[in-house]
Amino acid sequence: MTTGSIAYFLASPKGVTGAKRPAMPIDCVIKNGKLVIPNYGVLEADLAISGEKISQIGLDINGARSTIDAKGQYVFPGCVDTHSHYGHFNEFYSEMETESKCLASLGITTSMILLDRCIKNMEGWIERRNDPALFEQPMENVPGFIHAMWKGSYRNIVPEVIEKSSRVSTNDFGFLLATTNDTQLDEIPYCYRELGVSIFKAWTGLYRSVALSPSQMWRFFKKCKEVGALPYINTINFAMQEQITREATEKTKSDKSLVGPRYVKEARGADIIETLDLHTTLCVANQLAVPELLISHVATGASVKLMRQYREEYGLNVEGESCGVWLSLWWPEVGEKLGHMATCIIPQISDRDDVDMLWEGIRRGEITCVGTDGVISPRLTFPDGRPNPLYMPPPTKDREGLGFPSHICNFPVTLHEGLNRGFSPVQIAEICSLNTAKKARIYPKKGTIAVDSDADLVFVDIGTPHVIRKEELNTVAPFNPWEGCEVSCWPTLTMLRGEVIFENGKQVLKKRGQYQPRCSE
Repeated sequence: MTTGSIAYFLASPKGVTGAKRPAMPIDCVIKNGKLVIPNYGVLEADLAISGEKISQIGLDINGARSTIDAKGQYVFPGCVDTHSHYGHFNEFYSEMETESKCLASLGITTSMILLDRCIKNMEGWIERRNDPALFEQPMENVPGFIHAMWKGSYRNIVPEVIEKSSRVSTNDFGFLLATTNDTQLDEIPYCYRELGVSIFKAWTGLYRSVALSPSQMWRFFKKCKEVGALPYINTINFAMQEQITREATEKTKSDKSLVGPRYVKEARGADIIETLDLHTTLCVANQLAVPELLISHVATGASVKLMRQYREEYGLNVEGESCGVWLSLWWPEVGEKLGHMATCIIPQISDRDDVDMLWEGIRRGEITCVGTDGVISPRLTFPDGRPNPLYMPPPTKDREGLGFPSHICNFPVTLHEGLNRGFSPVQIAEICSLNTAKKARIYPKKGTIAVDSDADLVFVDIGTPHVIRKEELNTVAPFNPWEGCEVSCWPTLTMLRGEVIFENGKQVLKKRGQYQPRCSE
């Protein structure tokens, strides 16, 4: 464990912004904590908060209106989630209200939320989901959750979502915008400059109506490059997934043991469904000398190898995002434990060798961000009592379903697995907070512990065993993928912009989240 010297910290370039701001009243001081400072180390020092900002880091800071004793716990910067979902299957704002509490209680203080098909489940838009001018309409043999992808302009919808989200979100938030057609491609400069959005997501292998063609991907990359936005690509090839699934289904006619989770593992074709379109994406990005590229929810070692090839041979600055579920669960153990519940996620959970390669990718700087990518199973009705057209019974170990709540323990399970593999708390803070804040262009306001940064902090007890139970997670998810798992670390307190909002899993202050546009250049 690297423990930094306070004298060195104050004298170093990284300590220039981490020492002291001009004198002002101190509202709160945190004592006896081990400050986990990305790109620096663990620093045993006091931390002062004035208003919503960190105002001083040093020794023996006194004169505060209140004091919090960290009792030797590690104090992390609040996590920044690259990949949040609300309203995939249920009403958007009610789900934001419940699940942002879950995220905040477990250390995620800022969520980057994808606006795509969730718009169909927003107040004021549910009634218009069948309007073909605004939403993609159902296609034959396409699962329900693909229906009604937003195809309209973001100019008016984003301000509306910001205003309504500010009423219900417990943590701070930003947005990723789905880009599925030429109209949305042309809006990238406006959304970046006027709406403060810095990350734009595209699909290569989603169904024809929403996947970008290679020529559209070319334009997409050029638009992002023009303004300095981050292109964020999902390379899952659904057509290939369907073909492999059809072949596995045919195989079940002769192999009667190929049922349940074993069938799903046979049908998932994990490597090729990720890497087939990844080849094309990297080739186009390299041809255009794209300065920065992020690949979403990387789940296989084959994808890590391919990104490594382009990084080393061509100098392409491509990085991957993974998620706690793909970093901490693997076959066959996950199938034995969860049964059909383990099958409600795309890409599918991988093998242990893939998980090892993902962590090696983190060690080598190829996987740089950890998101959540969690989706709540469709509920029977919307909050106003209207039937939910996407409803199906939630999955159980013995029954198929939709939705995998991978968001509910993302930070603690990632930290636990990382510590077990020899990573330091600082390295985990970098992939869960710092790097994402930089990608979202909200660093150094978010993503670090430094003077003038927002006082978003998470106290973590490292070393005391904790058994994860769903009832403590502040979620409406029907199941917990990590139920009964024992971890060696657990968040005990969350601060958002200078105020304690959760302590020991209980909400102690109903502070509302704020929209986080990209920081000015």
